[in-house]
Amino acid sequence: MSKFVPHSLPGTIFMQPWWLDIVAKNRWHDIEIKKGFDLKARWPIVLRKKYGFTYIEMPVLTQKLGPWIKKEGNKQETIHSNERSMLLELISNLPKFDRLSYNIDESIVSYLPFIWSGFKQKSVTSYRLDKPINPDKVWENLKSSVRRDLRRAQETCEITNNITTRELYDLIENTFNRKKHTLRYSFEMLNELVYKAKEENRASVIGVKNRNKELIAAQLFIHDDEVTYYLAGGFDNEKVEAGAVSLGMLEGIKLAIKYDNSFDFEGSSIEGIERFFSSFGSYPMHFHNIQKVSNRYFPISLLKEAQKFYMAV
Repeated sequence: MSKFVPHSLPGTIFMQPWWLDIVAKNRWHDIEIKKGFDLKARWPIVLRKKYGFTYIEMPVLTQKLGPWIKKEGNKQETIHSNERSMLLELISNLPKFDRLSYNIDESIVSYLPFIWSGFKQKSVTSYRLDKPINPDKVWENLKSSVRRDLRRAQETCEITNNITTRELYDLIENTFNRKKHTLRYSFEMLNELVYKAKEENRASVIGVKNRNKELIAAQLFIHDDEVTYYLAGGFDNEKVEAGAVSLGMLEGIKLAIKYDNSFDFEGSSIEGIERFFSSFGSYPMHFHNIQKVSNRYFPISLLKEAQKFYMAV
């Protein structure tokens, strides 16, 4: 018996219709390649229109979005040749757009078909523990300061599964506000996503309480067939204790071990977050982001790049 409710379509959890119906409601459709009734490839495309421009972009709370390509043959050349041809056909079926920016699943070996089709590519980094995860090794590989804080947290804090999505969202929102970042999704969206993912047996919300039984940290973990993802989290800056956030993350890793999954910390370009993720002994895992703009959008993209440059100076 499967440990999770089976996916309705091939591809990762982020490619499932129920997921996309929540994070990109009425804005997505599938590009499919079929031979008869045999599905050879699929690529969910998310559209947004603004000021007369059409954008193809990643929805919120979604790390990567395909494509999925059916493996054909056993020889590497056969596999790669099929991937190249499927990618070129999927690209040729893209709807007209002015700007596209998409994260491509790491299962896609080559990004060259995108380059051949006029796209640009850059690498995106996440952090990962590969299965089978050895809990003793995880503890040994922890940065010494994290291990010390975890020991303190284990003495003064407790893990709870009995928290609401409202409590989770409030901690996330407070964390974003404290860092003066904009939270791009609503409570209603997160609540619907957590409810549906739990219905599919694919979500866990972990909370950490202090010795006064006050909720000080919470994290959301999503379970795919092979990977458990840390998707979102937050903490109470005024009440949080050293090691509390790490304690919740360690509980997520235990869930990955329970489900015989790898564990993905998600990625971040923020130096402090990167250091936190790497402190667990995880390794950087790279996947591709592809971009392309239309001729009429090109001047706007140049202006935006110039604005970023001058803001960074």
